[in-house]
This record gives sequence, structure tokens and C-alpha cells, in this order.
Amino acid sequence: MAVHDTAQIENATLGTVEIREYVTIHDADIDDGVQIYERASIKKATIHGPTDVNANTYIENATVGESVQIGPNASIVGVTHDLTDTGMEFQNDTFDEIVIENGAFVGAGAVVLPGVTVGENAVVGAGTTVAEDVPPETVVRSATETVRRSL
Repeated sequence: MAVHDTAQIENATLGTVEIREYVTIHDADIDDGVQIYERASIKKATIHGPTDVNANTYIENATVGESVQIGPNASIVGVTHDLTDTGMEFQNDTFDEIVIENGAFVGAGAVVLPGVTVGENAVVGAGTTVAEDVPPETVVRSATETVRRSL
């Protein structure tokens, strides 16, 4: 296990992992073989290994499968606020877990919204915002374009 001395780990279980500079991990379970790169933040999540979480990534309220790659600056955020007739409820979080299944790839700068499942071996292209489930073996390249992968 290699955890950089600038990392902040609170209430987390870590396997044999590599955690780089200025990473924060709170209320999470991180399995063997996970690599977490600089300035990533992980909260209320389970990450199975082996998996790579690239620099500046934010993950909250998510389960991440094995052999997943998450690109830099991605946001996987399973927390939101209810919208009422009067607007968003201030400081009243609503949690809707995100699942990233085995072998999936989430590209650089992608955003996966609450309640979404990214299927096994699916690809979320760089810069894509995902508001609906992504079926297994599918490539999502933009908010309006989905392509079935051929294996």
C-alpha cells in the first residue's frame, strides 16, 4: 500500500492501493489494486479493484466495479437536491446512488448524474453528461448520441 502523506483519509477501509498527492477519501471502501491519482475526492463510495481513478476526479455516493477507468476531471455525483414548486431545497441533500459496472470507461471531464448505471464494458466519452442509464457494451459520445459497440 502506498498512500502519499498529503492524502486525507477519514472513516475509510483501504486495501492494497496507490493513493497520490492531495487525495481526500471519506466514508469509503477502496479494494486492492485501486490507483487514485492527484487531487481526487471520494466520498460515500465503494471502489472495487483493480480500477484507476484519474486526477481531479470527484466521486460521491457511487459503487465502482472492477477494471474501471475514470478519466481526469470526471464527476460521478450521486447527490442532488429535490426540486419543489418554490425551487431547490437548500442544504437538504437527496442521495441516488450511481453504479459504474465492471470494465466501464468514463472519459475525461464526463459527468455522471445521480441514479445512473453505466453498464459493463460501456464507454462514456470525454466531456459527456450522462443523465440516463448506459446499457452494457455501449458508447455514449454526447448527450444525444449513443452507439452500440461491436465486439
